[in-house]
Amino acid sequence: MRNYYVQIHQYMQKLIQNIIILDKRGIRNNGDTLSITELFILKLLGDQKEKKIFEIVNELGVDRNSLVTILNKLQSMDYISKVKAEEDKRVFLLNLTDRGRAVFQQVSEKEKELVYSLLNDFTFNEEKAILKFLVKLDMLKNNLM
Repeated sequence: MRNYYVQIHQYMQKLIQNIIILDKRGIRNNGDTLSITELFILKLLGDQKEKKIFEIVNELGVDRNSLVTILNKLQSMDYISKVKAEEDKRVFLLNLTDRGRAVFQQVSEKEKELVYSLLNDFTFNEEKAILKFLVKLDMLKNNLM
């Protein structure tokens, strides 16, 4: 197992570096440029009917002020709508607009195609090993935070 430690470590560093660069540069979609965080928020909202701002703060682990700045950008791009809750006027509910839902569906399809194309050449046992590795990475994240 230790035979590939150095190469795995190097590729993990490259992956992290590429994610950081991609997030700073943004991902182009239909003329708009979105950060990974912005796309992730669209995915969070696309998976559910509506979310409260504090729910997204908790899921992403970001501070409220940073999130509000991102939400305002997404709202100005007509990807999300933000309305006050009927039962508590201090709470805002977030939903995808039709434009936001279209982007969510496009991104979800691209993501699915990418994963399928990456895993296409792997055997069932190799897929299990990849999954085991990813689960362990996720568990490590929980120990670091």
